[in-house]
Amino acid sequence: MARYKHIGVTGANGKVGRVLVDGLRDEYDVTALTRREVDFPSTVVSLSDREALAEALSGIEALIHLGADPSPTSGWESIRDNNIDATYNVFDACVTAGVKRMIFASTNHTMHGHTIKTTPETLDPAKTVQRKLTDPVNPDSLYAVSKLFGEQIGKLYSEQHGLEFVGMRIGWMIAENDPSTKKGTSAEDYMRAMWLSHRDCIAAHKRAIEVDTLYLLAYVVSNNDRRVFDLEETEETLGYKPVDNSEAYW
Repeated sequence: MARYKHIGVTGANGKVGRVLVDGLRDEYDVTALTRREVDFPSTVVSLSDREALAEALSGIEALIHLGADPSPTSGWESIRDNNIDATYNVFDACVTAGVKRMIFASTNHTMHGHTIKTTPETLDPAKTVQRKLTDPVNPDSLYAVSKLFGEQIGKLYSEQHGLEFVGMRIGWMIAENDPSTKKGTSAEDYMRAMWLSHRDCIAAHKRAIEVDTLYLLAYVVSNNDRRVFDLEETEETLGYKPVDNSEAYW
């Protein structure tokens, strides 16, 4: 029996959201939440409206929160509005609505300051040490800082409100599901390290729904030879064992 059956997904119209809505429907009752009408059934709600959010989340047991400005090059105003204020609103609405678990889309960028070359979508090939979850964070952008805010408010709400929290430090998932699309570009090394296949993404989020935890952080990348994240703790605590490898496309 599933730990939680009724799953909500904010940002359901994004690249990750569409993959998860489709990939989770075989086992869960999925409610897609979007900020506007889209080409599939969804509940339209603004993340700036806490009261409307709480109403939209009524009956949802676990929420996958993807809704945010996803760009590591975005400026402060957008990051503040869409990734900090909106994230607080979602957490608060979860408590009001009685949501039991928050599965939060954090990012590899919270640690990419250790491995960045020039821009957030480049990786220094000389940096080969695999980072553990216990290593100091090193954000590469305001976007990454906003995701650290989400991880920390998740800790606060897990302790003070009992809202279970699973923070997913997601790698780089693309609609084409083919990392070789970055071959020959400045982002090639970064893609080879951070690629997350659609299959692995779905598997990781299924584990995030099922795992017994109050607070947990995980690295969610595929089993890439070039990866710069140590997946040992994630495999042990989340039970996520990725099967795909970016090198198979090179």
